[in-house]
Amino acid sequence: MTIDARKTLLPTKIPGVILLGGSYGSLAAARSFGRQGIPVAFFSTQHTAAQYSRYIQHHVAWQGPDQSNALEFFLEKSLKLGFANWLLLPSSDHEVQFVTQNYEALAAHFSLVTMPWAALEQLNDKAQLCSLAERLGIDFPKVYWDGDAHTTSAEDIRYPVVLKPSSTEKINPLTKAKAWRADSIAEFEPKFTAATQYMGEHGFVVQELIPGDGSAQFSYAGLWDHGIELCGLTARRSRQFPAEFGTSPFVETVELPEVGAQARRLLEAVHYHGLVEVEFKLDQRDNSLKLLDVNTRIWAWIGLGEAAGFDFPTLAALLAKSEMPETHTAKYGPSWRHPVPNTLSLLQALVRSGRLGYAGRRSIFARSVSSIFAADDLKPALAEVPVHLLRKIKRLLPR
Repeated sequence: MTIDARKTLLPTKIPGVILLGGSYGSLAAARSFGRQGIPVAFFSTQHTAAQYSRYIQHHVAWQGPDQSNALEFFLEKSLKLGFANWLLLPSSDHEVQFVTQNYEALAAHFSLVTMPWAALEQLNDKAQLCSLAERLGIDFPKVYWDGDAHTTSAEDIRYPVVLKPSSTEKINPLTKAKAWRADSIAEFEPKFTAATQYMGEHGFVVQELIPGDGSAQFSYAGLWDHGIELCGLTARRSRQFPAEFGTSPFVETVELPEVGAQARRLLEAVHYHGLVEVEFKLDQRDNSLKLLDVNTRIWAWIGLGEAAGFDFPTLAALLAKSEMPETHTAKYGPSWRHPVPNTLSLLQALVRSGRLGYAGRRSIFARSVSSIFAADDLKPALAEVPVHLLRKIKRLLPR
């Protein structure tokens, strides 16, 4: 049995929603709200297919939260357009930090369903997250360097390793790539030097690389009210593109009790509030789950939640208004597919191994929620390829 939160949320309950950044997760949220007649505004720093949705009434291009006048611009633009008291939902890491670091200033004008940065930083900063996991007895990839007391000698490191930014506040080649892999000292040393230049010696971590493909990657997704789980589900991120540190173009809801249990321990410990996705990887060398990341924002495959019984954007809106329907257990089985990168990931698998395997075939033929296509909202699907081509061209042009 599942819930239908839409029956409990009327347009009069919430005047509108501002989606800040993101792409496919923001598109899913815009459709969730727009189909209920709730106005949606979308602030973005780059061209994205989501902005073409019929359910986004206001698209605002801005320079992003890293600008010195970001708060002043956002407040002035939003209030001028009549967005006062609207629900504000960040959909990318930069925007999460912007909202939570300016929590009081934004809460004075908008409805928020998140935590102040002082409480949230320990989940967003990789070094702090590892320390928290260690205190709670949650496994995570071995840390060789976090700018503090861990190993600094390249000779003492067991390769391969990954260099990850502690946060994505800065925009540079490392934060754009998400992580760098090093298989030897020769590869590690120049990357370590570059990471130090970009992030500072305390701005990144060096961790062991957990082997395995998408079949070993799992997530917990949920909505929490000050340390209490309101609803949640688990999923396998069955494919990944690019293969090393990319996004997941095919996600399947699968009941994974251990994944849920580990995520709940973490979120209960910090009295979490808001939407969240917690990522794990199964280390098949010792059959243990390793904590990878916590996404304290709208995640790309949030649209899968409705098929599994939880319309997460709507439920977040209800939580912001302190109104929640009765919730039930998730319905496992539905999947989510992002067609273009899923196809590319399959081609990548064919080149590497010469075969697709059962999981690859399933990602093609399984009846899935689409990241981009909707019969009542066709423009984003039509715009997706041209938008990506335009981005590629802009990157190649001299500045």
